[in-house]
Amino acid sequence: MDYQDTELIKIATLQGRYGLESRQAVYDRINGLDIKPVARGKITPQQLELLDKLDKHIREGGVIADFPIQPEVEVAPLEKLDNSLDILDNQLDNTENLTAINVMAGLVEKMMSYIGKNQRSHLAEYEELEKAVAHKWILSTSKVKELIGITPRVGKDEMTFVWGSFTFTKAGKLGNQMGWLVSKTLD
Repeated sequence: MDYQDTELIKIATLQGRYGLESRQAVYDRINGLDIKPVARGKITPQQLELLDKLDKHIREGGVIADFPIQPEVEVAPLEKLDNSLDILDNQLDNTENLTAINVMAGLVEKMMSYIGKNQRSHLAEYEELEKAVAHKWILSTSKVKELIGITPRVGKDEMTFVWGSFTFTKAGKLGNQMGWLVSKTLD
């Protein structure tokens, strides 16, 4: 879809819109939602709407990592669905009805399994962090960001970053990223 430049929203305005302390926080949200600007430094109204929903989610205590990103599904009005079923019922005999019902049941089952796979428990990130503590795994910066929703940052002379009851200690490099050893602050 083509957008007029007047319809696009400047990313630079989002820091004020959401009351964030840094522009990096805006880009963390944009990257967390895998939003690609449609023009240099600009997003669409639909992308802004998604960012607004994320902001509400965060203000309610959520984090970027547990924000449910699901494709919008257009639902037909109930009357249309009833009419379609009536037409289908009139056109098919009993044997064909059973086949149509089986096909529909199979489709519903596939849709439900898709939804189930895309809805992780809100505690899944904590479970992953607990495993990292127990096994003394060193996690990359990107993996830590995926789990906690933010990039761990420490000062020049600091070695640790604390998030909730977890402490992330610099542990060398993993490829081109910093490695982090996870420990539990509170038991």
